[in-house]
Amino acid sequence: MLTMVALALGLMMVPPPVAAPAGTAVPPRLEQNKPVPSCVPGTGSSLFSTLHQAKAAERDVPSPSGVSDAEARRAIQRLSSPKPALREDGLRMLRTFTTPEGQWAIYHASRGADAPITMQVLEHLASLGPSGQAGLTWIAIHDRDAAVRNEAAQRIEQPPSNDSLAVLEGALRSPNHMVVNQAGLLAGQINAIKAIPLLIAAQFAQDPVQDQADLAWIAIGTQRSYVANLVPITGNSSAGFQPVIGQIYEGVVMAIDDAAAVATTYRPGVHQSLMALATLDSGQSTAHLGWDLNAWVAWYNDTYLPILAARAAESNPPREPR
Repeated sequence: MLTMVALALGLMMVPPPVAAPAGTAVPPRLEQNKPVPSCVPGTGSSLFSTLHQAKAAERDVPSPSGVSDAEARRAIQRLSSPKPALREDGLRMLRTFTTPEGQWAIYHASRGADAPITMQVLEHLASLGPSGQAGLTWIAIHDRDAAVRNEAAQRIEQPPSNDSLAVLEGALRSPNHMVVNQAGLLAGQINAIKAIPLLIAAQFAQDPVQDQADLAWIAIGTQRSYVANLVPITGNSSAGFQPVIGQIYEGVVMAIDDAAAVATTYRPGVHQSLMALATLDSGQSTAHLGWDLNAWVAWYNDTYLPILAARAAESNPPREPR
């Protein structure tokens, strides 16, 4: 159990961004107590991803410079208008929100709007190339409405771009179990094969649990009775005393008032997507691996990486010397 905990913690550590070596086609091996390699080495966080991550962490998010929230709300209001001329003007305004900052503003202005308006915003993001794909990926993971998440996922290109994978990777490394599970489900939905190493590490998490209270006790001893006090009682031409009986305990009491334990949280969405992607890409069933992290790491290193290496050799045959 301790080995599994150490391996899981090591795999989920966030590595510093490192530029990918030129010509590398096969991912590196997974090692105990070492970080999981990035899906897209060298890909930094764009402003769009940074703002989204801050929002997910419920921190105060400053308004990006050059973006007017009021302008975004005005565009959504005009799109919602029953007048065709105003709707057309709103659509024209919507097309001007093309930068990551603008995408952020128009998405948040549309939250809570009617479904047709939300669909128009998602279609707009889908038309904006890699940055729009990153936005759709974040929405497909973090939006509170399951219907909106599903509509965003339907508009993500397959195979996903590096921008989408970068957002997906950030979610799979999140300490929020719900976010990780939804990211795992999305990985299967958009066929994110490159995320398999992260999915292996994110199948479950083990969090320390601290509890301070009177949890349990064991007493081993002898109870003896004695007269602890006398209460005088008087009446007509009479007097007396009522004894107060006390108890003495001789022995040992072991009390437990503090405990540290580990709670395991299983993420079925991640596990299901991992099995589906691994089986699909390797051509071999992975159902027998179950939830065994060590077995998954061994499969990845000893079975899956050789398959990827053989594919790379086939796609890049050695050149014959002239």
